[in-house]
Amino acid sequence: MNGNDVTRALDELFETQVINHGDYSVVYAESCTPGTALVIGYRHTPLELVLVPVELTHLPHSGGDAPRVTARASGPVSSIDLSNVATLADTGTGYRVETVTGFRTGFEVEDTAHISVGTAADEFSDDPVMLQQDQEAEDFHEFMSHFMDVLDGFYQVPEAPEFLEDASAHSLAA
Repeated sequence: MNGNDVTRALDELFETQVINHGDYSVVYAESCTPGTALVIGYRHTPLELVLVPVELTHLPHSGGDAPRVTARASGPVSSIDLSNVATLADTGTGYRVETVTGFRTGFEVEDTAHISVGTAADEFSDDPVMLQQDQEAEDFHEFMSHFMDVLDGFYQVPEAPEFLEDASAHSLAA
């Protein structure tokens, strides 16, 4: 069992949970909630994150086959876009997201994720699987910076035109 097996299982899960899955780039994230992991799909047009809680399990050998990693959704899929995002923050080690409906989560996307994979008997293996996602993580961090910049742009107050500043100064002097 290796990182490629995990990547395949995560991609297969995302494909089963998201109808237009081909429009998204996908990364693995550890949630700030202990024991919870996420498959995150993201795209620039329209600007959107899709969070799929995931549980990974490895199945024992069967008939000489290598152990197989499977992934299943462990909660509802959440979509965050410009129509429902309330806050989006970089915490320094990860991200915190909240929607206008009260959905709230925090997560980290690392270049090398150390994933504890459960067994079919609901036990976790002692040896975590290492998932290399350097390029994917870098692209995701750039995406999140862009998403936060777009949100910041919504809250910027334009400067007052010069003639209004002059009128304000004149009225204060009077």
